[in-house]
Amino acid sequence: AGIDVARRAFSPKLPLNPGFVDYPVDLPRGSARNTFELISSLLPGSVPTNETEGLIEYHCLDVQQPVVEQLKAEERAYAQALVVGRRHG
Repeated sequence: AGIDVARRAFSPKLPLNPGFVDYPVDLPRGSARNTFELISSLLPGSVPTNETEGLIEYHCLDVQQPVVEQLKAEERAYAQALVVGRRHG
């Protein structure tokens, strides 16, 4: 992920459109949501910067990318892993 971000940041051929996006999160505040924020910070070009009860704000290198859709897919996968882990734990 770091190499991808560096490549985008320093390449004049890959224009960036940095900014903030609000992600409507389904996870309640607490350890599960904090872990999701940690995991999602590993996605190239996005870092959680703030949160409210129902939103997580992310700083992104390119707000024209499908950031919210990617985060939704990650949250679904994470929530599924939590359910499976509870059944087997």
